[in-house]
Amino acid sequence: MKSIRILTVFCLTALFSITALFGQDMESATNIYNEGAKALSENNYATAIESFNKALKMLEAITPEERGEEGDELMKEAKSIIPQIHLRYGKTLAASGDIDNSMVQLNKAKETAKAYSVEGVSEEATDIIPQLLMANATNNLNAGKLAEAIAGFKKVIELDSNNKEAYLYTAVAMQRQDDEAAAIEAYEKAIDLGEVETAPKRLSVIYLTRSANAAKAKNWNEVYANAKKSNDYTESPNGHKLIGLSAAQLKKYDEAINALECYYAVDPNAKDKNSTLYNLAVCYESKGNTSKACGYYKQLLNDPTYKQMAEYKISILKCN
Repeated sequence: MKSIRILTVFCLTALFSITALFGQDMESATNIYNEGAKALSENNYATAIESFNKALKMLEAITPEERGEEGDELMKEAKSIIPQIHLRYGKTLAASGDIDNSMVQLNKAKETAKAYSVEGVSEEATDIIPQLLMANATNNLNAGKLAEAIAGFKKVIELDSNNKEAYLYTAVAMQRQDDEAAAIEAYEKAIDLGEVETAPKRLSVIYLTRSANAAKAKNWNEVYANAKKSNDYTESPNGHKLIGLSAAQLKKYDEAINALECYYAVDPNAKDKNSTLYNLAVCYESKGNTSKACGYYKQLLNDPTYKQMAEYKISILKCN
């Protein structure tokens, strides 16, 4: 009987010790929770996150019976607030320009919101992340860090495949890297997604430059093809001019006349006015429209470059 009494005393003592321990743990968890709340009120997000997480782990380690309603409520509040602190911390870091650490906090907000079933946080973080990536990539683009910019825009596109600005700025970066083929592809994708202000203009310039370079080599088929593409994206006087000159060489006289007259109408006093008039005269003559040809040749009689040819043409065409 003596041994039984000793065992009973030992068990009661152990039970008392465990109960006391749980009480101490509950008190400690509450104190740490309150430290987190204080840190949060001071916008000390790192300390607040650490404290709430520590309090939550301590509360989860206590049995439901020992936690009681008060402990359960603290656990519920901790789970609710942790994702929101990560979100707020991420937004604060983003505002200060610390994009990398901001991304860490926003992803943590998504992760904890999912784990603790907190509504709204994950959705907001998901909306913010592409914006931050876009801002960071744009900053790199402006700073001339082209590889970093392209990598950043790629991440944006992975999250939002319909982000037309990401494709546009990717194209700009590619173009600065002299990767014209990749730039064209990205510009075209931006246009497909509805970017109709900048991308068409930039594509127009690319093809116009190609056309002008081909003109130096007198590769008229290339001049014509690229000038047509340039004007398909955005019409320009120089586009009309190059179409007209190349079409005339390729004996596409109707296209040449239409393009050259469009070019002439934009600036009737352009420096190359008389060369335009001469090409129009030749095209109309080639089509057999003597009246129109004579009209243009007559306008060249006072030009030292074309005077002799104009007089000859007027003579053989028997212009009135």
